[in-house]
Amino acid sequence: MLGPLIRLADTAYRAGLPLMPDAWFDRLHRLAPSALPPLPADLLSLDCHPDPADWLYEHPGPYCVQLKADGVSVNLVYVDGVFASAHLRGGRDCTEAALRAGALIDLPGLPSGRIDVRCEAIGSVVGAPPPPTSKQPTSKQLNAKQPTSNQPTRNAVAASLRRNGPTDPVSVSLLAFDVVGLPGVTTMTSALTWLTCAGFGVLPGQLVREPAEVLSLFSTFCSVHPHLPFACDGLTVKLDCKLEQHRLGNTSRTPRWAISLKS
Repeated sequence: MLGPLIRLADTAYRAGLPLMPDAWFDRLHRLAPSALPPLPADLLSLDCHPDPADWLYEHPGPYCVQLKADGVSVNLVYVDGVFASAHLRGGRDCTEAALRAGALIDLPGLPSGRIDVRCEAIGSVVGAPPPPTSKQPTSKQLNAKQPTSNQPTRNAVAASLRRNGPTDPVSVSLLAFDVVGLPGVTTMTSALTWLTCAGFGVLPGQLVREPAEVLSLFSTFCSVHPHLPFACDGLTVKLDCKLEQHRLGNTSRTPRWAISLKS
């Protein structure tokens, strides 16, 4: 009986009109995991785990902890170092919108083969100061005291990506959080370092070794997140080692090697 409701909520989410908070959807989907076909592996959702302490102790670190932007996931595809295309979760093309949002045309060194850069698209109202981005993710980002006015909702950003209009009232920016397919990048933290050096705006994150440190960082986040310079609804916690990520794999909707912590 849950299947039709889950499929309706999933369709609405992909259309930019979510019917329920992510945490509610995650709970429903855990009750009926076969209600949806597997998602493409490039843009999986992160589960808001009901007991993060248990998950952390079952999955020893180190962890890469990043701010969770309340934006729209975008995958940038590069072939032989040159930008080829971009798509949203579910596969919808947004190549033109990604170019307008500042996707890099060429990658440094023109690496061969296919490379995917995972991003979150966030927005600002045209005419308002653009949201600042950090190219050196540090713990100072969690203590930023900046106003959050003029921040469009995720729905507005998703609609802007679908419209591809040059006079759109929402200006979209891309913040990268991972790169896949690049030789030598074996951890999440090395991925962030490479993205920073390549010139991408990067979602702030840091290496954390112990579960207690992750929970302490989340407590700090909960006290300061209203003052962050862009819409942010939690933290993502990922095993730092990409080899371990590959070993654990994914469920039909979420990776087994990562969770989100939401305030």
